[in-house]
Amino acid sequence: MLVGCNNALIEDISIEKTKDISTFQQYMLDEINFARTKPAEYAELRLKAENEASKDNGSYSYLKNSTQVEAISFNLALNQSASDYAVFLAEKNLLEHFADGTPLKRAIRAGFTGTSTGENLAAASENCYNPVLNSKSAAIEFVRTLIIDEGVADVGHRLIILNAKYKTVGIGFTQNSATPILNYVVQDFGNL
Repeated sequence: MLVGCNNALIEDISIEKTKDISTFQQYMLDEINFARTKPAEYAELRLKAENEASKDNGSYSYLKNSTQVEAISFNLALNQSASDYAVFLAEKNLLEHFADGTPLKRAIRAGFTGTSTGENLAAASENCYNPVLNSKSAAIEFVRTLIIDEGVADVGHRLIILNAKYKTVGIGFTQNSATPILNYVVQDFGNL
């Protein structure tokens, strides 16, 4: 479950077709790579307000003091695995990593040939997390919220996003209007 939205990041809201999820995936990849390759700039642009309100869970300072890591790219098998798992979670109204095997086993079933994965899950119903309304703003909100990792003591989502051993990612997204949570996102990172 994710927390509130930063309404200042929502711009030019327009309705997009649900088939245009690849646009959301690209925006999310761009946002992940922004945090990885320019962590101090990312902190200043995306996390400063939360830091000033003491609601950033240490993310602002963490990124300001982080060294950059290489940008990552899409991996088709990870995209498939993440997409399938997002649908599974939405259908079951769940948000857990091991409901259908481990992330690595799911990735291997989808054709991933690497030996290591890291997975982030997120779900929210607020409009600012809805890529159908605005793909770019939703991608920014999901990544920013995962980096803040509010209420997550080990800041595992942040550490996965910024981990230099991961070279590729797959991003899955789906919606289920029949559940209390509308938007489900899965990020599967891999070492290949």
